[in-house]
Amino acid sequence: MPSPAEIRAIVHSYIEMMCNSDIDNIIALFAENATAEDPVGADLHRGSAALHAFYSAAAPMLQVELTGPVCVAGRECAFPILAQLTVGEDVSYLDAVDVFAFDDDGKISSMRAFWNPEELRPDR
Repeated sequence: MPSPAEIRAIVHSYIEMMCNSDIDNIIALFAENATAEDPVGADLHRGSAALHAFYSAAAPMLQVELTGPVCVAGRECAFPILAQLTVGEDVSYLDAVDVFAFDDDGKISSMRAFWNPEELRPDR
């Protein structure tokens, strides 16, 4: 089981990789059969191929910033982010809370992003 320090380091790496659209290294953080639900309630992406397709579409449009602490409890963590979404010339922002669960090997087994598309806004 990963330690709280290891979990926090993974989150910081994830944030950096998202900002750099480093898709292959983002996928390397996940377990082979991991899931992503972004936003919660949307279609579930399961497995490396589905996660690669999801992040390949999403990451190039996003710049994300950690806006608070990475709170760790056991094998899970939650952390707040501010995301800047750029589609063409349109820029909008949203606040989200991401929740990761980890397996015994320290790989992300589940990612859930809590945000509402109706809350996109034009400024930080």
